[in-house]
Amino acid sequence: VMRHVDYIHWADFIESIFERFDERPHTILELACGTGTLSSVLTSRGYSMTGVDHSDSMIDIARHKAQQEDQTIAFHTGDMVDPPVPGPFDTVLCLYDSVNYLMEMERVLEMLSAVGSRIRPGGLFIFDACTEINSRRFFSSETEREGTDDFAYIRKSKYLAKEHIQINEFQLLLKNGDHYDQHFERHEQRIYPISTILDACRKVGFEIAGTFDGFSMIPASEQSNRVHFVLRK
Repeated sequence: VMRHVDYIHWADFIESIFERFDERPHTILELACGTGTLSSVLTSRGYSMTGVDHSDSMIDIARHKAQQEDQTIAFHTGDMVDPPVPGPFDTVLCLYDSVNYLMEMERVLEMLSAVGSRIRPGGLFIFDACTEINSRRFFSSETEREGTDDFAYIRKSKYLAKEHIQINEFQLLLKNGDHYDQHFERHEQRIYPISTILDACRKVGFEIAGTFDGFSMIPASEQSNRVHFVLRK
């Protein structure tokens, strides 16, 4: 389902941010790291990575992948609003609109405070969020289907504009021997205005180093599909 994500491109963009802000981090914490693919790419580029994700299953896969690649990456199960690692880290990442999974602004503030206490003075916090125009363009009453010999899925998406909530429901069929196991997943995200996120960042003491239109150095706006936020502690 996530194979369309170009993690090399993501890593390249993160490094372009380091270059723009003259940062040379060594220790990096990745929140909502999933199965660890980006952490693995960045490890191969010389960074010392620590990954945290809420899913035990994803962390198990991340550890297995690191072992297969003979990489040393510290993966932990935990919540992004209270990561089970003390730091301090040179840089913290939280990517692929993971912040949008925090459904209340109070949780966003908790996450920002937690990052602030785990990052060295002057360090960067880089995260991204999806915008309302993205939800209206691509997730308003949409249905997507894909399949191979081993799996198939149907994704039904909708955007509840009044509540600012994006919903994606997945029906997955995974091959198991001579039959298919059926699974369901429901993903909910809250879509926050850029100004609301920036106000929260300032409230907990971050300096806004930049906000960028997805994968570029063009200043972001509410017309952006994805906004990359770069904060300095």
